[in-house]
Amino acid sequence: MNKTVTILAVSMLCILTACSEDKKQEAEEMPVGSASLAKVSGIAYSETTVNKKEGKNVLVISSSPRRGGNTDLLADEFVRGAKEAGGKVEKVFLADLNLEFLSEQGANKPHDVPRNTETGVLVDKFLAADVVCLASPTYYMNVNDRMKAFIDATYLAWGDERMGNKEYYYITACAQESKETAEWCLNGFRGFVMCMPNPTERGSVSATSMGRPGAVSGTPYMEQAYKLGLSMNK
Repeated sequence: MNKTVTILAVSMLCILTACSEDKKQEAEEMPVGSASLAKVSGIAYSETTVNKKEGKNVLVISSSPRRGGNTDLLADEFVRGAKEAGGKVEKVFLADLNLEFLSEQGANKPHDVPRNTETGVLVDKFLAADVVCLASPTYYMNVNDRMKAFIDATYLAWGDERMGNKEYYYITACAQESKETAEWCLNGFRGFVMCMPNPTERGSVSATSMGRPGAVSGTPYMEQAYKLGLSMNK
């Protein structure tokens, strides 16, 4: 393994250790075989907002591979609810962007990386958000590649105080019936959010048995996503 690759591996290991070290004791008490990180993540959960700001900046990130896909339709319903709740909402469809993978340069000196790329602009939008809705289909028991590329790109802002104090919502659509399968995707979101300073989890939608494109239309999951957005200022 060459020197730069070794440095990158050590850097990322340090981040993961810092995120998880204070969760070690709770993790040891976690039931074997459980898919959920919710109880051991250290992320505060609230059914009501912890930020009373009017006109919150709401960033909805959809990593669906196609417009009108099940996850994307649910994200649109969240947008509808959040707008009705008074949010300043922007939805980003990741397939429209030329997202860059986190490089050795980005891992070693993130603040030296130019931020005028589409990836850098997206990171700045994330920093400006009060509320973030992460929407990804469940692929191989996790978030998909586009969502992970966004998550890793936020390291370009590591140490920026604006990374903290955000409220988070999660949305996923899953072909399988099992809620536990979808929960693994939610844990993919939580693995990111637990590394942010003082985050608050507000709620999620897990639409299962959604293997057919557009299958979520007309289901109760659409209403759930709308109400989730509407709860932004609850």
